[in-house]
Amino acid sequence: MCGRYQFSVQKHRVLGRILLDAGRCGAPPGATPGEEVTPATTVPVLTAENGSIKSAYQSWGLPGRSGRLIINARSETVCEKPMFCRSVMSRRCVIPASGYYEWDASRHKYFFFLPDRPLYLAGLYDRTDGADRFVILTTQPNVSVRDVHDRMPLILTQEQVRPWLTDWDQARQLLACVPPLLERRREDGQMSLDEFV
Repeated sequence: MCGRYQFSVQKHRVLGRILLDAGRCGAPPGATPGEEVTPATTVPVLTAENGSIKSAYQSWGLPGRSGRLIINARSETVCEKPMFCRSVMSRRCVIPASGYYEWDASRHKYFFFLPDRPLYLAGLYDRTDGADRFVILTTQPNVSVRDVHDRMPLILTQEQVRPWLTDWDQARQLLACVPPLLERRREDGQMSLDEFV
């Protein structure tokens, strides 16, 4: 599960450009893409329009039947779920991030990231109550995440962003991709010796 991520323009200049592009028509009320992004926050995401990639503000989370906010969808079953099957065909998005946070069973907080570039998280969106809202797709964890949590975001490489957004055949293949390895660090002041390249 991915329930919190980081969007830092100080760490990655490309995130600053994405933020500026999303705000070209003005930021919507409640848009707060600060360092630590939580569900229901309105933030920049990447979408495709007529084959061009653009940045736009969307809110994180779709309203569920029970009134709870749905923030993630399992990549393995997203094509079968009535709530997501239309979106996976034509409303895919990418959530740019500096990294994401996860907690282990002992409630230790970890930050997962790539040291030299931002993360691109695969997502879907839908229009609800007059606004576009997104969910982050999750998948089986890779070796850098496995001992912390049993799910992780579906992470795309920069080269996979355009195919994910514009080409359904390639997007369907990317749903089964193993995300790249990540570095991680403990966020409670203690060192984690696990580093992956």
